[in-house]
Amino acid sequence: MKLISFSSILFFLLSITRVSAFFQHQQQQQQQQQQRNIPFEEKVLDNACDKYLCPDTLECVRSVQDCPCPFPKSQLKCKLSSDRYVCISKPATHDQKLNEIYDDPVKGPKASVKGMRDCGWVSDAYNI
Repeated sequence: MKLISFSSILFFLLSITRVSAFFQHQQQQQQQQQQRNIPFEEKVLDNACDKYLCPDTLECVRSVQDCPCPFPKSQLKCKLSSDRYVCISKPATHDQKLNEIYDDPVKGPKASVKGMRDCGWVSDAYNI
């Protein structure tokens, strides 16, 4: 029968202590995040915006046309009419020139490339 060395026992106890401390830390972080989460309705009702409050992002802007998309790095904002828009995912392409167009905040929403589901495609579908 083998005897367990003192150093093995010490290592085991220290390992358990570290694991326990890790889980306690994770639990504390989770509780803090839960305490900070404010319901969406309260964010809207308690907002001090004196202009237009964008429903998707809660940004305070001059008018509905100025509302940003929730994920501007990966979305295009396509205008449907003077006061309506829709945010769509940027088309996935390996064409660097097309990616530069879609990443441009002015050119991207105006782009209409045949075969791509961009704002031109949205406009065509909306106007049918």
